[in-house]
Formats: sequence, structure tokens, C-alpha cells
Amino acid sequence: MAIVALSMVMATSFGLLITGRRFLRGYVARHGTQPPSMWMFQRSGDPELEQSRRAALALLPFYLVAALIYLLRP
Repeated sequence: MAIVALSMVMATSFGLLITGRRFLRGYVARHGTQPPSMWMFQRSGDPELEQSRRAALALLPFYLVAALIYLLRP
């Protein structure tokens, strides 16, 4: 179970990295500044950016649950 949870943490971490970088690059290209620190929880208003934001937000619960399973294993 621990190996599965750790694998899931690693996979979702990679997914969060990819979606976060995609959002960051799009936001900087469009606005010329860094996105707010709570970017994942605030709507962007731009359909391209919104797609990356929602994908990252969808991965977050899987990451948190897998991390808890791995960290709280007996």
C-alpha cells in the first residue's frame, strides 16, 4: 500500500508541476507579472489559463490523500 501511495504522490506531483508551469507561462505571457500565490483557487477569466488551473485543482485532492496514506502508514 505504501508503494502505491508513494507512486501516486510522485505521479500527481509531476502532474501538478506540468500544469503549474503551463499556467505560469500563460499568465506571464498575458499579464506580464507572476500569478497570485493562491492561483489554483482563484478563477483566471481566461479559458486557456482556466483549463490548466482546473486540471491542477483536480489533481490536488489525489495528491493530498496519497500523501496522507504514505505518511500515516503503520
